[in-house]
Amino acid sequence: MNLPSNTPRSRAYALLLLGLALALIYLLGVHWWFTAPFLEAREDLIEARDQEAKFRHIAQQRSLIEQRLLEVREFEASNPEFLAEENFDLAASSLIQRLQNLVDAQSAGPACTVISRTPYRGQTEEPFERVTVKVRLRCELEYLTPVLHGLETESPRLFLSDFVVSSRRQFAQRGRNQAQQGVIDISFDVYGYLRKALEKGKA
Repeated sequence: MNLPSNTPRSRAYALLLLGLALALIYLLGVHWWFTAPFLEAREDLIEARDQEAKFRHIAQQRSLIEQRLLEVREFEASNPEFLAEENFDLAASSLIQRLQNLVDAQSAGPACTVISRTPYRGQTEEPFERVTVKVRLRCELEYLTPVLHGLETESPRLFLSDFVVSSRRQFAQRGRNQAQQGVIDISFDVYGYLRKALEKGKA
């Protein structure tokens, strides 16, 4: 008995069709109904775990940040570099009084006097509010030096800037045998910072 010559090819076609049928059955009956939802749920679970890890990290960082902020507040509260007053007007008045006290401490009389002292609100944006007093002094150099040194070195810290020497004068001779001394007429800014941070938009 002779078999048809195309039997092997027919078997190959049959196997191919069977494979395609099984693949189609898997796609329609298994993958879309079971595997695909499982993979999607797995991705959601991974994403949820990632978010949970981020939230835990943020929660851990929050306590650390709060601790750092507390340390900064404590430092600012005890920092002698800031002016102790609560507002600009009180701080400016304190600066003026400090200047006057330093001048009076020289006991120089007319040899060292405060000509003018004017509070000034600057327009420059800074993290902390600056309190500036524009000062004009007329002093002999020997009295001027300790006044400026006291402003810069005593607490709270003050800063000096914008020096202008407008003239040099001569005091009248205070005694027949006493030499005249040079007097410096000088203008400058003295300023410090309030402890409270400056609010945005406030000049």
